[in-house]
Amino acid sequence: VEMEGYGSEGVSLVFLLLLLLWEPAAPSCAPSLGYTFTVTPNGQPWCEIQGQVNGNTFLHYTCGGNKVRLISVLEMNATQAWSEQRDALQYVVEELKKTLLDIKAEIPATSGPLSLQGSMMCEQESNGHTTASCEFGLDGQISLRFDTKTGHWTVLHGEGILLKQTLASDRAMIDLLVRTSAGDCRKWLQQILCPLSTQAAPTTATATVPSKATTNTPITSVLPVILICAIIVGILG
Repeated sequence: VEMEGYGSEGVSLVFLLLLLLWEPAAPSCAPSLGYTFTVTPNGQPWCEIQGQVNGNTFLHYTCGGNKVRLISVLEMNATQAWSEQRDALQYVVEELKKTLLDIKAEIPATSGPLSLQGSMMCEQESNGHTTASCEFGLDGQISLRFDTKTGHWTVLHGEGILLKQTLASDRAMIDLLVRTSAGDCRKWLQQILCPLSTQAAPTTATATVPSKATTNTPITSVLPVILICAIIVGILG
């Protein structure tokens, strides 16, 4: 009877050690990075760009401006990262501006200034693969989607036919969209970590995306715990 009681106490010690030594992995973000932009050739400013991480807007930029307005704080070198992104994205919108002016005569007149809206998104899936796509539309209505990983165009509304004919026939434009969304965006995604709004505790300054070492922590941390428990059970048994 005494041995059984001691064994029960040993089991309790094992569970206590499990509680003390077990450190659950920090929740990882489902990282996605996207940019929405508006190009209005005759507008002031003529283009606006917003950046979003996991659906949360973190910056706003207007073409011609020397500063970017950071809306939320990310764990990143904002100046260095955005400087690289700005140059690439501004080149994209400049090329889209030329495209818009080329087809302006074929677009039905509207009451307001002609504008092109677009978005660029790259997202890391659970299997580690990255998807990338772009969307375009005229005067506020998205009408064309381009999967830059597969090269497939999808017309969503009638206006998308003209956009597809123009963009899909421009080899240089296709290369630019693929390079920026599937190449550059994927690299930028590694530089930008989770925004504050994804954190459970609002008082936390920033959050971090687990590194490879952190990702492996659940496995490596369990092994010492199992070993210690086995030793204790062996001693007490």
